Parts: sequence; structure tokens; C-alpha cells
Amino acid sequence: MRIVLLGAPGSGKGTQSQRLVQRFGIPQISTGDLLRSAVARGTALGVAAKGAMDAGKLVDDSIVLGMIRERLADTDVAQGFILDGFPRNIAQAEALDVMLKQLGKPLTAVVQMDVPYAELTRRIAGRRS
Repeated sequence: MRIVLLGAPGSGKGTQSQRLVQRFGIPQISTGDLLRSAVARGTALGVAAKGAMDAGKLVDDSIVLGMIRERLADTDVAQGFILDGFPRNIAQAEALDVMLKQLGKPLTAVVQMDVPYAELTRRIAGRRS
């Protein structure tokens, strides 16, 4: 099972990801987690990402896709994975599709989490501390 969960912040992607992880035993892959890990470990992609992050810029899609490619080589994704919140735009989606086809790991499902704006606002406001 290879799934992408899409939706606005507060739409429930993380909550549903965790439920899928528990039910199917496949890992959740979060690009934010991948970036933080690569930067902390000082990998080549992490160093490139840190430069962009420190400059207050978005990390280039090729760097993020490289990190996803590396993560998909790990043994725990053999039975599948859940991508939480990536891709975020059409260019990323097209690049991801090409990469997954090259790896022989096409997506099983893409789920769009649609939540009314008022509910998103309520949920996000509840996260403030």
C-alpha cells in the first residue's frame, strides 16, 4: 500500500496517517521529518537543505525528492508507505510520479482531505500555545 494524503494544515493528515500506520504497519514519511533528520546527520542533501532553510527559502524540490528517494530505499517501506502532505503542487506531483515509476513503486491511492475553512480555522486556533 503506497498512499499520499493531501490537505490543508489542520485537515487531519497526521491523525489519519497515524491510524494507517497502526492498522497496516507501514511507515509515515513526512518531508519535514526527512529534512530535519538529513540536516542533523549532515548528509549531502541535508547540507544543501540547511543552506536554503537558513536563508529563509523553500528547499528545492530536487532535494526533497532526493530525500524521499533515499527513504524509499529503506527496508521498512517494502510493504508500503504513507506520504503525509507531499506533494504540495503539480510540479512536485509530476516529479514524484516519475520517480515512483522508476523505482517500481507507483501509488496505490491519493486521498484529498477536504475540511471546511471554518473547521480548519477552529483546529489551527486550538493548536496555539
